[in-house]
Amino acid sequence: MLEDMTFISWRWMILLALALGYGIAAIALIHALLKARRPQSALGWAAAIISLPFVGSFAYFLFGISRVDSRAARLMSDRAARRLAFLSQHANLWKEEVPELPAVDPENEPLARVGEGKRSSLPLLGGNEVRPLFNGDEAYPAMLEAIRKAKREIFLCTYIFEGRQAGDTFTDALISAVEKGVDVRVLLDGMGSFFSSAWGKLKKGNVRVEAFLPPRLFPPDFSINLRNHRKILICDEIAFTGGMNIGDGNLHRVDMADRPDTGRYGQIQDVHFQCTGPIAGFLREAFLMDWAFVTGQDDTGALLLPSHVGKMDTRIVMDGPGTPNDPMQDLLCGVVCCARKRITVFTPYFLPTRELLSAFTCAAGRGVEVQVILPEKLDHVYVGWAAERTLPLLLDSGVRIFKQPPPFAHTKLLLIDGNYVCMGSTNLDPRSLSLNFELNVEVFSHELCMQLEAYAENIKSGSREVTPEELKNLSVPRQLRNAAAWIFSPYM
Repeated sequence: MLEDMTFISWRWMILLALALGYGIAAIALIHALLKARRPQSALGWAAAIISLPFVGSFAYFLFGISRVDSRAARLMSDRAARRLAFLSQHANLWKEEVPELPAVDPENEPLARVGEGKRSSLPLLGGNEVRPLFNGDEAYPAMLEAIRKAKREIFLCTYIFEGRQAGDTFTDALISAVEKGVDVRVLLDGMGSFFSSAWGKLKKGNVRVEAFLPPRLFPPDFSINLRNHRKILICDEIAFTGGMNIGDGNLHRVDMADRPDTGRYGQIQDVHFQCTGPIAGFLREAFLMDWAFVTGQDDTGALLLPSHVGKMDTRIVMDGPGTPNDPMQDLLCGVVCCARKRITVFTPYFLPTRELLSAFTCAAGRGVEVQVILPEKLDHVYVGWAAERTLPLLLDSGVRIFKQPPPFAHTKLLLIDGNYVCMGSTNLDPRSLSLNFELNVEVFSHELCMQLEAYAENIKSGSREVTPEELKNLSVPRQLRNAAAWIFSPYM
C-alpha cells in the first residue's frame, strides 16, 4: 500500500512538473509572437519553444526578451525621459549661458537633420573641440592627467576594466583623487568587468563603484543581453568617450622588460576621443542617467555646461534609455542615405542589418565611394565567419572591403563627405544595434573628419582588399561554416 501511494505521489509530481513546464512554454510562445519585432525572430523562437519546450523557454527568457521589453529597460527609459524632459523645459537656462553657434554649413544640413527631434538625442551644440587619441599609448596618459588634475568630480563608465599596467594605474589614480576629496564614481558593466580585480581595490580605496546589472542568483537576475557598452570619463570640464576599454591590450609602446598583461582579448588597436566644451556637460548627463538607474540616486541636479572652446558642432545619441526603437540604426541609415561623395566605415564586428545593408548598397549604386575597413583577425572568430557570408552582396554593389592586419582593430568610426564623424561605442552588429546600451557622438567638422580620413588612408595602405573572386572561390565546407554562423548572427 505504501509503495502504491509513493508511486501515485511521484506520478502526480511528474504531471505537475509537466503542466508547469508546458504552461511556461505557452507563456514564452505567446510573448515571442506578440513582442518579436521581426518575423524571422518570432519564427525561430516559436520553433525552439515548440520543439524543446523546457530548454527553448529557458533560452527565450534568458536571451530572447529584448531590452525594450525588460523591466530594467523600462526603468531606465522612464528615468531618462524625465531628465530629458526637464532639460527640454529648461533649455533657455543653458542657452543663455552657452549660446548655440550658427548651424552647420548648408551643404551638410541634410546630415544634421537626421538626428534632430529624436528622443534619444541631445541637442546639437556648437563650441566644442574633439581630439582623437590613438591606442592606449595616447588615450591613457591624457585620461590619467585629467583624473589627477580634477578638483570637483570624476565619473567613469566602462565595459571592461582590467590589466596590471593600465587597470592598476587607473585604480591608483582614482583612489588618490578620493583622498583629495574629489567626488569619484565608477560604473562597470556587470558582465564585461565581472572578473576584474579592480572591484576590491576600488572599494578598499573608498571609491564609489557600482555594477550595471550584474548576474546574480539571489534574487535571480540574468539580464545577460542588457549590457552597458558605453565608455565615458568625465573629469570636471574635460570628457573622454569612444570605443576604448581600459586594459593592457590597448598599450603598444611599452618596455619589453615590463610587458603588459593583454588579458582575454590580446593586443588591440583603437581610437578614443578627448572632448571639451558643452559636449562634456552632456556626456556628464549621460553618465548620471546610468548612475541614477543603478543606484536609485537621482542627483543630476542642474545642467552643467562648460564654456565653448572650439568650432565643432556635436550631438550625443544614446541608444538604450528612452529609446524604444533602434535609434543608432535609424541614424546610420539616414546619414548613409545623405552621403554624396564618400563613406568610410571602421568596425570590428560587421553583421549589418538588412536596413544597413540596403543603405550601403544604395549609396554605392548612387556613385558614392563606400569603403569598409574590418580587422583581418577577430577576437571572436565566429563573427568573422558570419560576416564573410554578407560580404558578396556589398562587393557586387561596388562597396570596397579592406581587412586591416593584426593586432585586432577595435575602432568604430563612420566618416562621410569630409565633414561628418560619428564615433562612439556602437558596433555594426545586432548586439550593439538592438541589445546593448550604447553612446555615440556626431561631430560636424571638416578638420576632424580629414584627420581621420588621413588615418584611414594610412590603414588602407597596409591592408588587404577583399575581392569578389576571393569569396566566390571559397570551398564548400567554408561556405557551410559561414552560413551556419550567419544563421545565429542575431544572437552574437
